[in-house]
Amino acid sequence: MKEREPVEPDDETTRPTRLEEARRIIEEYANSLREIIKKLRERMQ
Repeated sequence: MKEREPVEPDDETTRPTRLEEARRIIEEYANSLREIIKKLRERMQ
Protein backbone atom coordinates (compact mmCIF):
# COMPACT_ATOMS: atom_id res chain seq x y z
CA MET A 1 0.00 0.00 0.00
CA LYS A 2 1.29 3.48 -0.93
CA GLU A 3 2.01 5.93 1.83
CA ARG A 4 0.02 9.15 1.53
CA GLU A 5 1.74 12.49 1.45
CA PRO A 6 0.78 14.71 4.41
CA VAL A 7 -1.78 17.37 3.56
CA GLU A 8 -0.63 20.82 4.54
CA PRO A 9 -3.29 23.15 5.95
CA ASP A 10 -4.31 26.07 3.77
CA ASP A 11 -2.73 29.39 4.58
CA GLU A 12 -5.61 31.54 5.83
CA THR A 13 -3.97 34.74 4.62
CA THR A 14 -3.87 33.67 0.96
CA ARG A 15 -7.34 32.15 0.64
CA PRO A 16 -10.34 34.40 1.24
CA THR A 17 -13.07 33.13 3.50
CA ARG A 18 -16.37 32.10 1.97
CA LEU A 19 -17.98 35.26 3.35
CA GLU A 20 -15.31 37.49 1.81
CA GLU A 21 -15.65 35.69 -1.51
CA ALA A 22 -19.44 36.06 -1.45
CA ARG A 23 -19.16 39.77 -0.65
CA ARG A 24 -16.70 40.29 -3.50
CA ILE A 25 -19.02 38.57 -5.97
CA ILE A 26 -22.01 40.62 -4.76
CA GLU A 27 -19.97 43.84 -5.05
CA GLU A 28 -19.03 42.98 -8.64
CA TYR A 29 -22.68 42.22 -9.47
CA ALA A 30 -23.89 45.47 -7.88
CA ASN A 31 -21.24 47.47 -9.75
CA SER A 32 -22.28 45.99 -13.08
CA LEU A 33 -25.95 46.76 -12.32
CA ARG A 34 -25.01 50.37 -11.52
CA GLU A 35 -23.24 50.61 -14.86
CA ILE A 36 -26.28 49.24 -16.72
CA ILE A 37 -28.61 51.71 -14.94
CA LYS A 38 -26.24 54.58 -15.77
CA LYS A 39 -26.26 53.65 -19.47
CA LEU A 40 -30.06 53.31 -19.52
CA ARG A 41 -30.48 56.73 -17.92
CA GLU A 42 -28.19 58.27 -20.55
CA ARG A 43 -30.27 56.76 -23.36
CA MET A 44 -33.56 57.99 -21.91
CA GLN A 45 -32.48 61.65 -21.90
